[in-house]
Amino acid sequence: MVFPRAVVMMSRITGSISMAMTLSLLAPTTLRAQQGAAATFAALTTDSTAWHRVMVYVVERLSDELVNSAADSTAQPWELKLPADPQHALLEAQLRTILRARRAVPGDTLVRSLAIGPLVISNDTARVKVDFKETRKCPGTTRTTGFGWSTTVLLPRDPRLRYWGAARLRATLAGDRVGC
Repeated sequence: MVFPRAVVMMSRITGSISMAMTLSLLAPTTLRAQQGAAATFAALTTDSTAWHRVMVYVVERLSDELVNSAADSTAQPWELKLPADPQHALLEAQLRTILRARRAVPGDTLVRSLAIGPLVISNDTARVKVDFKETRKCPGTTRTTGFGWSTTVLLPRDPRLRYWGAARLRATLAGDRVGC
C-alpha cells in the first residue's frame, strides 16, 4: 500500500507535536523558547516620558549658557553628575551632545557643572533636583569665582489620562560668588 505524500507529512507533524506535548508534561521545569517582554524591559524601571520632560526643562534653563558658547565650536568643559538610573547612559549621551560637553581637566579656566538627582515619583507628581554651577579660575591666583542655581523640577501627571504635564518649578535658589 502506497501512502500519499501529504498523509506521510501530516503523520510526521502530528507525531512531532504529540512528542513535544508529552515531553512538556513530563519535564519538571518550564521550557521557554524566548524571553518574555517583561524580562526584556525589566531594566527600564523609570518613566522615560518623565525624563524627557525633565531634559527639555534643563536644556531650556541652560539656554543662556548654550547661546554664550555657541560661537565657540570646540567642546566645552562640563562636569555631569547623573543619577544611578537604568537610563543613565542615554541621559549622559543626550546632554554631552546638546551641551557639546567634554570632561573637565585641571587646566580649564571655566568649568560648568550640572547635577541631576534621581527621578522620584510619588502619587501623581515626579520630582527631580537640578543644580548648575559655573566656576571660573581667577588669573594669577588659586581663587575661583562663579555663580549657580539649584531647583526642584516638578512634573504633574493627570491620573485619568496617564500623561506627564510640562515641568514646573517649586523654587529656584540662585547666587553669585565673590569676584576675583
